[in-house]
Amino acid sequence: MKGTVLISGGGTGGHIMPGIALYEEFKSKGYNPVLLVGEGDVKFSSLQSIDNVYTYNAPTMWKNIFNLPVFTVQFISALLWTMRFITKNNVSAVIGMGGYVSAPSLVAALLKKIPVYLCEQNVIPGMVTNVFAKRAKAIFTTFEATSGYLKSEKIHTILCTGNPVRKQVLQHVERDAALKRFNMMHCKKVILVIGGSQGALKLNELMYDMLTQFPESFADTGIIWSTGTYSYEQFKDKLQNVTHRASIFLAPYILDVENSYAACDIAISRAGAGVLMELAAWGIPSILIPYPYAAKDHQKKNAMEFVKAQAAEIVENSHATAQKVAPLLFDLLDNDTLRNKMSARARSLARTNAAEDIVTYIAKDCDLKQ
Repeated sequence: MKGTVLISGGGTGGHIMPGIALYEEFKSKGYNPVLLVGEGDVKFSSLQSIDNVYTYNAPTMWKNIFNLPVFTVQFISALLWTMRFITKNNVSAVIGMGGYVSAPSLVAALLKKIPVYLCEQNVIPGMVTNVFAKRAKAIFTTFEATSGYLKSEKIHTILCTGNPVRKQVLQHVERDAALKRFNMMHCKKVILVIGGSQGALKLNELMYDMLTQFPESFADTGIIWSTGTYSYEQFKDKLQNVTHRASIFLAPYILDVENSYAACDIAISRAGAGVLMELAAWGIPSILIPYPYAAKDHQKKNAMEFVKAQAAEIVENSHATAQKVAPLLFDLLDNDTLRNKMSARARSLARTNAAEDIVTYIAKDCDLKQ
């Protein structure tokens, strides 16, 4: 098939969502994109909208040497599967979105001598980007600072295009319509709590503690709260047993996230690159609490790019208590001028044409046929 491009990545929403954004853009331009994710990634509801998605058993890169035999067998199996897929479908290029899931497909592409491209979401490049950087025809980064970690005369091309964002997230929504969606038309201010694709127990505990310790401060305030699947039932039950004055929309995952962005005045969030660039696209001020166990502490590096731009405040995970975060949150909610300034600075970091720019580059570089 002409113009077939294999987009490979998984493990977290941070790798899958930009892959979906590229898939949408390739398809809208008449090419034939294929999305390849791990078998464990079928839990992501966003994949249900993709009509050309495949899964394979890409192994996790265990550090324990005793797992090496199992890893080797699974890796070779995934590699051979991808090589057959590339041949059968006449794949013209493979794009690695990061995560261990993309590794076998990138090796397969190199063995089949077809072009490889990489998308790096975070400031500090991940393992896959570092391993394949010198063999990739181009590396597309979210942050300008990433090039400083990839400097080498052997790397072909590094382009700061931004992180691809799904079309659904970028579609315009009127604030009044969004407030109505969450039954918050009466709210003077709205807070979005979002921990990434897996949710964040720390953020859930923080929001719950602020509600119970400062109940009066949340009068006339809406909270759009994405708990993650694992914590949803726990906090749903806990909230039924406390008295608070907030209007709360609680969900394990917000499918129509564009409405949550249109409705909110401020976000409390982890600092994965995907959610950061969505916040930037909507111009949303934020309090960022980076996940402290992210590889190479990359979430903190991501957050600092927004702090330096005066688009966000950062709170270390160990300091994220109700007593410390609540005063910061209420000060921001009460200061429209500061929030407006932060909103403008956030928008300055947005690159809403990232998907289009990446697709245009790859199509021209590979001479893809529509």
